[in-house]
Amino acid sequence: MKSQMSLVSLISAAAILLLAPVAQAKVLIDFGNNSSYRCAATANPDTNGNYWNSVWSGAYYSNMLNADGTTGTIGFGFGSTVGGVDSYNGPAGATDASGTPNYLYTNAVINAAALGDLGIKSAAFDFYVSSTFTLQNLEPTKTYNLTFFGSHKYNANNTTIYYVCSSDNYDIVTAVASASLLVGVNADHNQDRVVTISNVVPQFANSIWIKFQGSAGGAGYLNAMKIDVIPEPMALLGGFGLVLGLVARRLRS
Repeated sequence: MKSQMSLVSLISAAAILLLAPVAQAKVLIDFGNNSSYRCAATANPDTNGNYWNSVWSGAYYSNMLNADGTTGTIGFGFGSTVGGVDSYNGPAGATDASGTPNYLYTNAVINAAALGDLGIKSAAFDFYVSSTFTLQNLEPTKTYNLTFFGSHKYNANNTTIYYVCSSDNYDIVTAVASASLLVGVNADHNQDRVVTISNVVPQFANSIWIKFQGSAGGAGYLNAMKIDVIPEPMALLGGFGLVLGLVARRLRS
C-alpha cells in the first residue's frame, strides 16, 4: 500500500509539473524615475529582495534587469505616443509640495500584500498616461504573462484598458489581447488590484507592442508592471519525462 501511495505521489507530481509551469524569469518595471516629472526611481533591491527597472520616455532600456538582479535580454522603449508622466493624484495623493517631491512616495497608500511583487511604494506612486511601448528581443518559443498595476484618483475614465497589439502601429482594432482594470473612482484610487494577460506570444519582430488608454478613449494609467517569462513547452516535457523516469525506476525496484 505504501509503495502504491508513493507511485501516486510521483505521478501527481509529474502532472503538476506539466500543467502548472513555473516562470523562468521575472522582470519588474517602474513607470517613472528621477528624470521624470514628480517621480522617483525604485532603489535596488527593494524590501522583497527584487530588482527593478525604473524607466522614462527619454531613454531606451536594453537588457533590462531580471528581478533576481541578473542581466536579462528584454529591451524596453516607449513608442511615438506618450501621454505624460506624473505622480499627482496617484496613490500618494497631492505631490505638488515645494522642492523635489520624490520623497513623497512614502505617502503612497497601497495594499502591498495584495499587490505582491508590485506592492512597492516608490514603484506604485508614479505613472505614465495613455502611452505606447514595446518589449523587444523576446524569444519566439516562449510565452509571456504581463501583469499591470494602474492607480489614479479623479478620473474622466475610471477604467484603463491595456492592449497587446500585433505590430508597431499599435492598432487596437487588430489587438491580439486586452484586459481592463478599475484604476480609481472619484477620490478613491486603486490600492489592491492588478490585471494579467497570460500566455502572450511575441508578435512582429519578436516584440510585444502595448498600448493603454481610458475605456472611453480618455486618459489611462500605468504605474508598474511585471513580466513573467514562461519556459517553452519542450522544456516542460523534459521535466515531465524526468519524473516519469523516476516512476519507471520505482516500478522496477
